[in-house]
Amino acid sequence: MSLRSKIYGYSSVLFAVLLTAVNLSVYLVFERVSINNEIRRVEAEAESIVTGVRQSAGSIPPDDLLRAYAPVNGMLRIVHEDGNSSPVTTTAASEQLSKLSYQYENEKKAEYIQVDQVGYVWVSMPLIWPDGEVVNLQVTQSVAETEGGLTTLRTVLVIVTIIALIPAVISSRILANRMTRPIQQMTRTMSDIQASGHFKRLPVEEKSKDELTTMGQTFNRMMELLESNFERQERFVSDASHELKTPLTIIESYASLLQRRGKERPEVFDEAVEAILSESARMREMTEQLLLLAKQPEQWNVQLVRVDIAKLAADSTRAFREAYHRKVYCEAQGPVWAISDESKLKQMVFILLDNARKYSEDAIKVQVETQGESCLIRIVDTGIGMSEENLEKVFDRFYQVDISRTRSITARGSGLGLSLARELAGAVEAEIKLFSTEGVGTEACIILPQSRLESSARSLSPLS
Repeated sequence: MSLRSKIYGYSSVLFAVLLTAVNLSVYLVFERVSINNEIRRVEAEAESIVTGVRQSAGSIPPDDLLRAYAPVNGMLRIVHEDGNSSPVTTTAASEQLSKLSYQYENEKKAEYIQVDQVGYVWVSMPLIWPDGEVVNLQVTQSVAETEGGLTTLRTVLVIVTIIALIPAVISSRILANRMTRPIQQMTRTMSDIQASGHFKRLPVEEKSKDELTTMGQTFNRMMELLESNFERQERFVSDASHELKTPLTIIESYASLLQRRGKERPEVFDEAVEAILSESARMREMTEQLLLLAKQPEQWNVQLVRVDIAKLAADSTRAFREAYHRKVYCEAQGPVWAISDESKLKQMVFILLDNARKYSEDAIKVQVETQGESCLIRIVDTGIGMSEENLEKVFDRFYQVDISRTRSITARGSGLGLSLARELAGAVEAEIKLFSTEGVGTEACIILPQSRLESSARSLSPLS
């Protein structure tokens, strides 16, 4: 059974049961109230008869007096203490009542009885007879009119129940369709995705705030995440298969050269080993950066805390200077606090320092300062610089500035560093800006929020 059929069936049955229970309760309560009212009415008539008999006992014979009080649809009976009964007073339509069994009652009693499927109220009351004997006055009166009204009420309630079930069944079907429509759309969308290989989204009513809308929005977010992961995976496979071919080809060529001539010619051996080492290092760096870029920012385990930027810049500068034996100066008076992830920020600084090292030979300057609600880390070199055209493309994956015009610059990169730095900056709520003049140098600026409330940087101008 489908979910829609279950919802439709359960809701229809539940509504029918509830409606039947309510109408049945209404009928039973009304029936009980009506019968009690009839009992009280007959009791009042019996008390009236007792009072009339007491007042007129001396002037009118009791039997004649009782006939005057005989009910239209009922019976009067006098029962003596010895259990005998005086002749009953009844109408022709109620002669069957005279055949009912009877007995003497010591106390006042009243109850509802049925005779030949007709309802009656029976009341027994003590009465002092003119000769001083205490007898029972037993009054039996039909409640056919009340029962007719109850029958009409019962018929009306049954009809109302049947009529009310019609919109209930229709509304249950509408409810079932409404509740299962997003699930059906999700199923169709997933089938389309499986068949076509293209990611799709569910149409969601933005104004609605119910659970079904939330489920649709969650599904769409999941699709966005899957699509992003799929695109990153495809891009990683494409980039790796394309970009790793070059260093592998170079390594294979030089290894073949070593095999053929390396033993006889030492200069070939030295050249081949140096090229293999260089390409291996470049391939390792490229692989690490590709793996990082293939990850979602959510998988980077970013922890934003207060970081002393001055100390971080000084430590990074010292480590870089010792590793590459380059002149790197740090101008930072601390502490300067900002909100960031220390390891990710240090990785960005190293990427920008490494870019400055590759495209310049003079000293590199690192400067830490604050500007408004932001903290800035500036990395300035006096290398070959870039044109405006290159500056717009430098953050693209695998894009490299043409260095053939500068013979003194021989370092090569993977073209992934700045792309990775921009991804890291986005993950830690930072921003990277580049200022460059061809033939003069380049300045890279990392902009960090000092306050989580205002993480956007003010407009910047390059250092003079």
